[in-house]
Amino acid sequence: MYVIQKKRSGTIQSKCVILVLAAALSAVTFTGCYFFPKEEEVLAPPIKVPAEISYETLEVKRGTIQNIIRVTGNFVPVSQEDVYFTKSDRLKEIHVKAGQEVKKGDLLAEFDNESLLNEIKLQEIALRRSQILYEEAKANYEIVGGSRTSLDLAELDVESNRLRLEKLRADLENARLLSPIDGKVVYVAGVKEGDFVNAYQTIVRVADPTQLQLRYSGDRADLFRIGMDVEVEIGGKTYNAEIVMTPSEAPEDADAESRRSVLIEVADLPEGIRMGEPANIVLTLEKKENVIVIPKLLVNSFANRKFVNVLVDGIREERDIEVGIQTNTEVEVIKGLEEGELLIRR
Repeated sequence: MYVIQKKRSGTIQSKCVILVLAAALSAVTFTGCYFFPKEEEVLAPPIKVPAEISYETLEVKRGTIQNIIRVTGNFVPVSQEDVYFTKSDRLKEIHVKAGQEVKKGDLLAEFDNESLLNEIKLQEIALRRSQILYEEAKANYEIVGGSRTSLDLAELDVESNRLRLEKLRADLENARLLSPIDGKVVYVAGVKEGDFVNAYQTIVRVADPTQLQLRYSGDRADLFRIGMDVEVEIGGKTYNAEIVMTPSEAPEDADAESRRSVLIEVADLPEGIRMGEPANIVLTLEKKENVIVIPKLLVNSFANRKFVNVLVDGIREERDIEVGIQTNTEVEVIKGLEEGELLIRR
């Protein structure tokens, strides 16, 4: 009896365990969704619309382009004379200084000519004596029938003494330098009393300060040609000018400075301009009108290729071009662009 109850009690316990497990399984079955997160719906990424490209442009236009250079020259006299002795001797004195104004015929310099002056005085006496003897021989011949030979010899003596006196006076003139023009002394040789001076050595240079022209002798002198457009700037004003000499037109016997200089004549030169004053020279090397001109900074270069960026129907386009005149800031376009097109600045 005891055994039977124990077995029945175990059976009851087993049934209870089974019921508990079944209840738990049922609870899990009906509430299992609460143990896992709910899956979210995946959204498509937004579509990005590209920003519209904006360009800064420049309209292609026609205009004038010129290639110019600017240099500085100085005013020099149109007329100037180098004064020199035609024979060699020792200097007595130079009577003028640089910057001094002189008149035509003024004494500039002279050799030591004391002995020559004495010779001239003696020769004047000799001429006068021969003239007296001639007059006496002539009277004897005409009045008392003197010798014709004596008259002829007396006449020859007069002529001989006259010629000798002329020669001595010419020597005196050659020993004295006189100013050939009215003007200003612009150069005096560095010689002093007693120095030996060679024949044809320039002692004094006299210039006419009333007639001036502009001289340029820099490293760009070879660019100047007769007939080129040139202007001169003086005191903020511009004056028309003309090239009158270039190194290629300089005379063969010109001095070294003249053979490398450009001379320019300025029209309506203002008063008060002095020798040595500077002025700006504007020389036009090339000039074209009514051509396509664009800023030089818009031209791109690669090897031998030159191109620009052109805006065509809102799209950037590289365009090869052919250029002509070029300055520091502008370029002439011969081929590749048309008037009215738009260049992309940036």
